[in-house]
Amino acid sequence: VKGTDVFNPEKGGNIDLSILDVMQIFGRAGRPQFDTSGEATLITSQDGLARYLNKLIKEVPIESNFIKQLADHLNAEIVSGTVTNISEAAEWLQYTYLFCRMVKNPLAYGINSNQIESDPTLSVRSLELVREAAKTLDSHQMIRFHSESGNLSITDLGRVASHFYIRAESVAVFNEMLQIKKFVNDADLFNIICSATEFENVKVRPEELDEIDSLKKKQCALEVISPVEDFAGKCCVLMQAFISKA
Repeated sequence: VKGTDVFNPEKGGNIDLSILDVMQIFGRAGRPQFDTSGEATLITSQDGLARYLNKLIKEVPIESNFIKQLADHLNAEIVSGTVTNISEAAEWLQYTYLFCRMVKNPLAYGINSNQIESDPTLSVRSLELVREAAKTLDSHQMIRFHSESGNLSITDLGRVASHFYIRAESVAVFNEMLQIKKFVNDADLFNIICSATEFENVKVRPEELDEIDSLKKKQCALEVISPVEDFAGKCCVLMQAFISKA
């Protein structure tokens, strides 16, 4: 591994290469069926050396980030017909790696000792998580959640979001923008699509502004509503340039 600095678009700078990626690369050292061992070399900075040695020697369990995307995955299960009510959703959650880690390390997921004593199987916590996710999806009009019966039913919006892997946050942005402007034209639709949270990591670099402005003037048939300094504006310019085969 030559160099351990990787660019993270969310933080807008370089970070250390994940120890999981390092272990994955190291695991490929040697030839299967021919070698009984392998050698791997990691080239990093003097500051990074101590960090990687510490991570390689002291193995830390991998925790789950599934809660952040729980609403999206729950929507997919509802669309596929696997989950039809809150009870089934809680049962489905108990088959995930998130639930395994909550049982092993509950404090990492905000579960205190009192909650563990009153709910040792974490069944109540599982219901709380899926209920919160269902309410979020219902507020975005992606599903219909009947709080009394616990039934979950799909909507056209949720089905489209699941089929095209659109985040619930993006659907919320679309809904909000469409409520502000009831009647939209092609330029408005481009702006709404380019405001999706999936494009948040498309950063605008100062050295790109001249080229983007040039594309905007020459290749954009539709008005670019958002400023090109924002990710939505840059995406709108690039999308129109791609369509016009610039």
